[in-house]
This record gives sequence, C-alpha cells and structure tokens, in this order.
Amino acid sequence: MITTTRAYGMELQQLRLFLAAAELESFTRGAKRAFVSQPALSASVSKLEAEMGVKLFTRNKRNVVLTPAGRMLLKRAKLIVEECAKAKDELKHHDVLRMLRLGVVNTLSIAHVARLIEQYRRENPRLRLSVFDATEVELERLAQESRIDMALTLLQDRPDSGRKFSHSKELFSETYMVAMASHHHLSRSSSVRLADLENEPFIARSHCEYRRVFQDLIKSNGVRLDVAYVTNQDDRALTLVEEGVGVAIIPDNYDSPGIVKRPLVEATAKRSIGFEWGEGENREEVDRFVAFACTARWP
Repeated sequence: MITTTRAYGMELQQLRLFLAAAELESFTRGAKRAFVSQPALSASVSKLEAEMGVKLFTRNKRNVVLTPAGRMLLKRAKLIVEECAKAKDELKHHDVLRMLRLGVVNTLSIAHVARLIEQYRRENPRLRLSVFDATEVELERLAQESRIDMALTLLQDRPDSGRKFSHSKELFSETYMVAMASHHHLSRSSSVRLADLENEPFIARSHCEYRRVFQDLIKSNGVRLDVAYVTNQDDRALTLVEEGVGVAIIPDNYDSPGIVKRPLVEATAKRSIGFEWGEGENREEVDRFVAFACTARWP
C-alpha cells in the first residue's frame, strides 16, 4: 500500500518520468520520450520508490513491469500531471489563445521531430501547434508571407538582406553517410570510397541540399554512378535501400532497421540543423519552444 506519510517529497518531474517508463514499459524508451538519459530516469524512479517506501517496477532484461503499487500510482500520477499542466496553462493564459506555427525542412528525420512535437503538446495542452513540412525554398516563402513563426531547417551562411528570419540557434550538426542493405557486401567494410560505388546501383535523392557538392566530388574523382532510381521522397529512398535496390548517400540521422550506414571517405560535407525565427509578435511562444527543444537529446 502507498503510504502518504512517505510521499511528501514527491516532485512533479519524478511523476513525469515515472509515467514515461510505465506507459512504455521500458526505461530506455521512456527516457527517449521524456528527453532525459536512461540513467537519469532510473535514478529518479529509484528516488521515488525510496520516498514512497514501495517498489513501483519489477525489472528484467527485456522490460519493466508495474507492481500493484505501481499500477495504483499510475492512475493518480496521470491525473496529477494532467491537472498541473492544465492549471499552469489556464493561470498563465486564461484569456489568450496560444498558437505556434512551425515550419520543418522535409529532409530532416521525422522520428526526432515527432517525439519533440508529441512531448511539447503533452506539456502544453492549450497550445495550438501547427507544423508545415516544406523544402528550404518553401520555408523562406512561408516566412516572408508570415505564415510561420519559426523554422526548423538547415543553417547556412546566406545574405540577411530581405530575409524575414534573422535569429538562429543550432541544435546539432551531422555528416553524410553511405546507406546500404544490412546484407550488402559493402556493409562488411568500416568505410566506403567513391570508387567502391562505381558498379553499384545508386538511389539518388533529387532534393538533397548538397547534391551539387556530391556531383562535383564524384566528377573530380573520375567516378561514374549507375543511377538506378531518382526520388524526392526520403521514405522511398530508405525503403529502396533496405530492399537492396541500391545504395544511397543520406544524412547520418536517417535510420531504418534493415539499413547499415558507413562513412564516405572523400566526403567532408556537414549540415547544421537548427531553428530560425524573426522579431514577430509571437516571440514569447518561439522563445519557449526553442528553450524546450534545446533540452532534447539530438543525434
């Protein structure tokens, strides 16, 4: 039985982390959803168990299972976290309709974006968050037309003249990798050279931001690629690679269970991913979202 005399030290963040682990039946997956490290979540749960004087989980190698006390707390914890979020939101913005319009470059892995959006909406239930998927060029147009408040996009050196978004914050940078099916013969190598790709069917991503850079690099090395498929959709490119149709050059954050990635020896190109925004009327919401995103674990 959970004793109220031992629970006085319980913190809201402890309940959030407990919920993440309980709902996903995993400390690892729960930590990802809550944007904390697995050891941090485990330590928080252990502290909560010590404060309450009961075991909340039964741990094994594959997952974690709630104890009867854990199931009892689960019902209460959901109500407490939801009510606290509602109360906080209503007190701060009881007479204001909160809105945020986010543009996301369509060459960014949707898995990371989805986790970020889901968690932010969970903690801001009265916020209307609208997300627009677009190319870099389209994001520029949406910004100029004041249809988005901020963009999650590639950060590049470009003229500020006439640009709507003048502020930026980098989240992470990444290299480009050669992707191949897990059974592909090149997967046995620790790295890949351009010459290794000459006789391999190649999946070309027509919307790649560094396509011309790679084309020049391939040409200067005297390599001819056997282009087997051209697509502007990354999910298609990954599926084609996974099925063994060919290999592709992709950003490192792209992933799929049946794909192996290896560094391209001659490639030094990196792309920087982050937020851009301007001096708009919705600056408070933008600043709040940027601060939240910066606490997340990125590739």
